[in-house]
Amino acid sequence: MDQKQLTIQLRDILQVDLLQGAEVLAGHRGLSNSIVSVNVMEVPDIIEWVRPGELLLTTAFTFSDDLTVLERLIPQLKAKGVCGLGIKTQRYISQVPESVLTIADGIDFPIIRVPQNVPYGELIKEIFNHIIGEQTRLLSRINDFNHTVREIMLRHEGMQAIAEQIYLATGAPVVISDDLFHDVYYYCPDPVKERRIEEDYRALMASDLLRRDHKPEKDRGLEVTTIGKGLRRFTIPIHFDNTHYGSIFIWDTDGSLRPQDLFVIESTSTLIALDILNRTTLVERENVHQTTFLEQLLSEDPREQSKAIDSADYYLFHPELPSQIIMLALDHEGRFQTAPNKSPAVVKNLNTTMLNLTNRIKREYSGYFLSTRKSDRAIFLLQFDSDCPIEGRQSLSEQFVGILLACAEEKDIAQYTSIGVGSCVGSYQALPDSLQQAEQTVRILQSRGGREVSVLYFDDLGLLRVLGHPLLRDDALAYADDILSSLEEHDASQRGDLIETIRAYFESGGNLKRVSEQLFTHYNTVIYRINRIRDVYGIDLRDPETAFNFQLALKIKELIQ
Repeated sequence: MDQKQLTIQLRDILQVDLLQGAEVLAGHRGLSNSIVSVNVMEVPDIIEWVRPGELLLTTAFTFSDDLTVLERLIPQLKAKGVCGLGIKTQRYISQVPESVLTIADGIDFPIIRVPQNVPYGELIKEIFNHIIGEQTRLLSRINDFNHTVREIMLRHEGMQAIAEQIYLATGAPVVISDDLFHDVYYYCPDPVKERRIEEDYRALMASDLLRRDHKPEKDRGLEVTTIGKGLRRFTIPIHFDNTHYGSIFIWDTDGSLRPQDLFVIESTSTLIALDILNRTTLVERENVHQTTFLEQLLSEDPREQSKAIDSADYYLFHPELPSQIIMLALDHEGRFQTAPNKSPAVVKNLNTTMLNLTNRIKREYSGYFLSTRKSDRAIFLLQFDSDCPIEGRQSLSEQFVGILLACAEEKDIAQYTSIGVGSCVGSYQALPDSLQQAEQTVRILQSRGGREVSVLYFDDLGLLRVLGHPLLRDDALAYADDILSSLEEHDASQRGDLIETIRAYFESGGNLKRVSEQLFTHYNTVIYRINRIRDVYGIDLRDPETAFNFQLALKIKELIQ
């Protein structure tokens, strides 16, 4: 435990017996300062010797002849991190000047009048004993609470039980947010307070304050937010090995929460992260078996498919029901690079994103699905009831894709995400075809680049179903280049619009007046271009075969490139 976290507040020191008659003269708001030691100031150059967290005791002898020295000294002590000044009056000065108290109040620097009859030696000893005692008790609390959390983990009682223990340790309402599994655990037995924290938590989610990917994990720490009406929210990050797993939110509803309480809870954040990580490991083990099943089921080898069908009951898969494949891929040229030398951090980030995605679907999707993850992509198998109409299947498929898109937006990876949807097939034997279709649509999306639409349904491809097939794609592009190359060279060198004119010609059904309106070009200019295309390049767009070849070439360029 960090020594800084074992400190106690200056106000706690006022409870020691020798300070029962002490009076806080100024800087009341600074009584929450941490105190780590005590020192005596009876030399004029004390500022060179003080340490942060120190309480200085003085009889005011060094500045009794010139009290303006104290006016200059107070801000310097504050800047050095001194937690406060204990001063005896009556012997060398009758009282602390009002000007000094005003300065101390302005910078929240506590000035405490120490009873005249208190020996400094005894006071220092008592303060140190109190500090050590508090630190010992805090260490004991931390040890006991960590033991309690470990026992909960060993008994697999879950995060809800941990939330309850945090409440018992702090007396404050608590929410544990598991960002990996998208689970939220509340504990607050007071219904009035529960409504307040639920309202604040919902507002927090709505304002998207949890999306802090720009902030390095090593810089994340305890955050304090004043909400109003005497309510403060403390946010303790749950992270381990530079990975963020969630947050613990604690609400101080009546001003009774102490720093020591927060230190105790902070000490368990790593344990809680490990509990989430352990559950992740269990899910990963389940996925290994599910992945094997899907690989066999989606294989083009009938023998492998037969092996999958033998264990289909275990996965609640029904071979006779209609099924569909959806693929999500993260652009390996973008944020999630999958080169052989990719760093472990990138791999972990990618795996975490994919796991988060799968767990969210389990919570939100109302139908049956299986999933497997490989490198930079996830494959999902959807299955539908035999009596589910085509419209119902489409609705479920769209719901599933909507969840994928929402998760991608939330994780700020939408611009790297491509989602390909294969056709719904009537039997398990045709599932490899649906997989190939999903892969084909993903390849088309990724080849376009800079796209706005990140979802493509194979059933919507039309002619591209054939032309976009990997065995035909290069030949189709070569064909289009052969048809259009002479006109493309003209447009590139002359800054011309012959290709655009041909495209508008077909879209307008050969009506030159509509072509001129569509291109915002004079009618005579359109006629000149059409005649030039015919006379110079020998392309007569009125010839059916020529028109078909050019329409096909333009469609190939549009769809594939």
